[in-house]
Amino acid sequence: MSQTTFEHENWEAGSEQTTTTSSKIKAGLTLAQRTPMGIKKSSGEFSAWDPAASDGTEVATRITPFEIDTTAGASEKQLIKGGIFNPELINWPAGTTDAQKLTAFVGTPISLQTLY
Repeated sequence: MSQTTFEHENWEAGSEQTTTTSSKIKAGLTLAQRTPMGIKKSSGEFSAWDPAASDGTEVATRITPFEIDTTAGASEKQLIKGGIFNPELINWPAGTTDAQKLTAFVGTPISLQTLY
């Protein structure tokens, strides 16, 4: 008899409950699961977090819980707004520094905790 091995991702890294909320996502995006998100001040729409921006998206406040496609137009989707997560499983933008990762969600109900 063969045995199946299961891989388990340790995405949730603490005992806090994960919370989500409906959020308007900007049109024209294809976002991977666990992408950090920021809100554009001028439109109130969420877009991928950009630490180099100055339009509001430089502050990470949400995370995509699944892949999101808004190529057909802006739409309301659930985004993670709180919980404790493994930073190694976040879909960080290319070039994100360790310092940016450490400070990405400061001041929000999202915490990052590395698992050992």
